[in-house]
Amino acid sequence: MMDIHLIRPELLWLLPAILPLLLIAWRRQVHGGDWSKAIDSDLLPHLISEEGTRGNRLRQLWWLALPILVIGAAGPSFERAELPVFEKSDALVIVLDLSQSMWAADTQPSRVRRARQKIMDVLDTRAEGVTGMVVFAGDAHVVTPLTDDARTIENLLSALSPDIMPLQGSNATEALILSAGLLETAGLTNGNILLITDGLPKFSVSEAADALRSVNATLSILTVGSTTGAPIPLPEGGFLRDSDDQIVIPSVDKEVIERIASQLAAKTAEVSVDESDIRYLLAGNESSITAEDSLERKTDTWIDLGFWLAALAALMMLPLFRRGALSALLAGLFITHADTSDASVLDNFWSTPDQKGAKALEAGEAERAATLFENTDWRGTAHYTAGDFRSASAEFGKSDSADALYNRANALALAGDLQGAISSYDRSLELEPDKQDAIANRELVKSLLEQEQQQQENTEQDGDSDQSEDQSDSQDAQSDSSAEDQQSESESQEGESESQDQQPSDQDAQPGAEGEMSEDMEMSELEQATQEQMARFDEALEEQQALEQWLRRVPDDPGGLLRRKFRYQTIQRLRNGEEPDDDVRW
Repeated sequence: MMDIHLIRPELLWLLPAILPLLLIAWRRQVHGGDWSKAIDSDLLPHLISEEGTRGNRLRQLWWLALPILVIGAAGPSFERAELPVFEKSDALVIVLDLSQSMWAADTQPSRVRRARQKIMDVLDTRAEGVTGMVVFAGDAHVVTPLTDDARTIENLLSALSPDIMPLQGSNATEALILSAGLLETAGLTNGNILLITDGLPKFSVSEAADALRSVNATLSILTVGSTTGAPIPLPEGGFLRDSDDQIVIPSVDKEVIERIASQLAAKTAEVSVDESDIRYLLAGNESSITAEDSLERKTDTWIDLGFWLAALAALMMLPLFRRGALSALLAGLFITHADTSDASVLDNFWSTPDQKGAKALEAGEAERAATLFENTDWRGTAHYTAGDFRSASAEFGKSDSADALYNRANALALAGDLQGAISSYDRSLELEPDKQDAIANRELVKSLLEQEQQQQENTEQDGDSDQSEDQSDSQDAQSDSSAEDQQSESESQEGESESQDQQPSDQDAQPGAEGEMSEDMEMSELEQATQEQMARFDEALEEQQALEQWLRRVPDDPGGLLRRKFRYQTIQRLRNGEEPDDDVRW
């Protein structure tokens, strides 16, 4: 038993409001127009017709449509349906500064570790969307492209430190250009870039602005560090020193960062102990939904069937508009449910011959479509589809266009006229020399024609060989007579033949020995091949095991993998002529 469900049950409160209207309508129907109290009963039938009374009562049915409309608006439903849920394509690229100054401990436990903690906070807040990551020092590198798997970035965070960067410096401009490239490759709009840094020395505002404008991206800057700064500890001990052997104490120039942010219309915030900085920087930076949004998640909803009740109410209100409306509706329903023969008559009345042929061809009636089409190309297509390639070639031949000649060549090839097909291909290629389909088909038909000619030549040679065999048979018949003459001579030598009868037995033994020797040789070769194959299999198995062991070691040292990757990319860039900026060392 189906259970009825109301999608908007609160609308049923309108029913008590329309009950007085229904009561008024009923009273008017009963008492309204009751002329029996004012007109003589003998005269009344001649003044008021029964048909008019029925028409007036029919017009009162629109009052009954009101409760039906209310129930329909409440959304009656009997079943559910699954619907896809759109996921926001919010794209965020996190850019992390890994210059040596990020080792400074003026922000506890250190600038770089505090930045990694903030990145974890960002990833925790991103339930939807895609996230990528770029790091930079003297040059910039992609850690992960845009992905909806935040755990990929989480697993690599612990390995992100200044010591994995091949070039020292602080090239934030290149990092923003690389981030814009990630957004452009993904095809997302209104992407966001979060820059986490402790300074922007030698920053090119114009280049960064062009990169952001090319992908319509917004920039947010999270500053790590203090204006007082702190020494940079070295892994081997001590602190980083400059060329004058003075300890380097990098401070954060917040005025420069604010000025750059103002020029790029970027938000700025300093690292806080809570998540207020992240909420401020990422608030309202949602990307627009694109055609590539994820539709893997689904939800279910009730199917609203209230429109059926709306149609019923509309039928009840038809008498209000025009007399005979109900009859017209019945006539329309009759036409709608008429059989296909009547429908085809109407279609034929309003359709051109080519439209009729197209419908027949679409319905799989190619032969009938060929009789309906007036356009020669379409008629040829119909014959071609029906398998009548001769008629198709004739129809296509009535046009001199490159396409028509190409289609005619195809039809001739299927009809068996390979030479004619090649000629038609040549005429088509004269009009469109770059038509690749015609070139390929012509080469194919040409090869088929050459094979056919080769077969004919072989057949003629076989006929000549049969004649030579007949001649040899006649020669054999002549030689039989001479063989009979020599029979007596062979009988006289019977004794010699008996002595020679023992030799075949010895000779028969020799082939057997040779067979055993050849069989032994084959077995030895088979065993040797098997051993070689097993050796190759063992070698491949060892390589696979070594590869699996190496892959199992990779997650234990993600920093080493990233270091090698960044070093290789830097070497490639230097070979391509890019020169690092040696003025900024930390």
